[in-house]
Amino acid sequence: MQISPHQKILLEALSNYVDDVEEVGERLLNFCILIEKSNKLHNLTSVKGLDDMIIKHLLDSLSIKNLLIGKKILDIGSGAGLPSIPLAFVCPAKNFFLLDSNNKKIIFLNHAKINLSLENIRPIHERIENYKNEKNFDTVVCRSYASLSTIYSNSKKNLKDKGIIIAMKGKYPYKEITEFEALHSGISFNVKKLNVPGLKAERHAVIINKN
Repeated sequence: MQISPHQKILLEALSNYVDDVEEVGERLLNFCILIEKSNKLHNLTSVKGLDDMIIKHLLDSLSIKNLLIGKKILDIGSGAGLPSIPLAFVCPAKNFFLLDSNNKKIIFLNHAKINLSLENIRPIHERIENYKNEKNFDTVVCRSYASLSTIYSNSKKNLKDKGIIIAMKGKYPYKEITEFEALHSGISFNVKKLNVPGLKAERHAVIINKN
């Protein structure tokens, strides 16, 4: 079967993470197809077309794989399951809790869990401000959810001691970092430039440590 250049990029990237590259690649593509089919009903994403989804959803999500710590991961504002569903495919030993306040998106996430046979994800219909599962997670991840200061304030209660928050951003977030330092002095963090194959735009991850 002939594959597109974007699918080749995906398979090459997956070879860094898994042994069963073709199987995981096919399941990830099925995830994108599921998003396409459900998008009109659930308003999941503005990204259209399989090729764009491969780069902007799958490979973008996988770019933080090596930053995750521990086995329990909380994804805030998960939406269509990003970044957690792509990560769940390549990290089968980790458990991902997908938090979203939009019930339509939770319905989609449960649908995806069943259709993709993903046992290590758990969709949760809740706002992070009200989520009381305290000090239970090793890593908190979020993609385009809020400012760094808001992310930290709302989710620090859910982190274990020495846990981390991984906030995915586009260009280097100078303004957000200045605000964060002013409001949360003494909290250590670092910024890593992410490599997303096939993506020309800049991507960064801000990693905040719970001291």
